[in-house]
Amino acid sequence: KQWYQRRVAITAGAVGTGIICSRGLSVAVVSGASMVPAINKTSNRSLVLVDVCTPVTNIRKNDIVLSHDPEECEGFIVKRVTAMAGQFVQLDPDEEPGTYVAQYSYEGKLSVPTGCCWVEGENRSTSHAHDSRDFGPIPLGLVKGRALFRIFPWPKVLLNDR
Repeated sequence: KQWYQRRVAITAGAVGTGIICSRGLSVAVVSGASMVPAINKTSNRSLVLVDVCTPVTNIRKNDIVLSHDPEECEGFIVKRVTAMAGQFVQLDPDEEPGTYVAQYSYEGKLSVPTGCCWVEGENRSTSHAHDSRDFGPIPLGLVKGRALFRIFPWPKVLLNDR
C-alpha cells in the first residue's frame, strides 16, 4: 500500500510539473546556504517556481533570478539582483573581496555595464565564493527567469514590490 501511495504521489508530481513547464513556468532546486533566509531558511534544499516567460528586460533590482552559471556551462545559480546596468555597486570595506572585485573595483565601487546585472547571495558569508563578487556582472542573456514562489518547504512568495 505504501509503495502504491508513493507511486501515485510521484505520478501526480510529474503531471503537475509537466503542466507547470508547459505554461512558461519551471521548477528549480536551490541547495546550499547562499540564499538563507530568503529561500533556504530551514532546509539545505528548496524548490522554487520560476517564470521563464518574463523578458529579461523586465528583471529589476531585488528580484531573485535563475541564471546559467557563468563559470560552469551546465550549472545554474539562484541569486538576488543587487544592481542593474548603469548602477554602482558599493562594496563593503570590512568584507574580503572576491576575485572580480579585487581586480576591477575602484575606491570601493564598481559600475555595472550595459546589458548586465550584478547578483549576490543573501547570506554574504557563505555565498561569497559564487556570485558577482567573484565572477563579475552577468549578461542578461544568461538569466533564465525570475523566481516567483518557494514551493517547498513552507510556501512563500518571493516577488518584490514593484
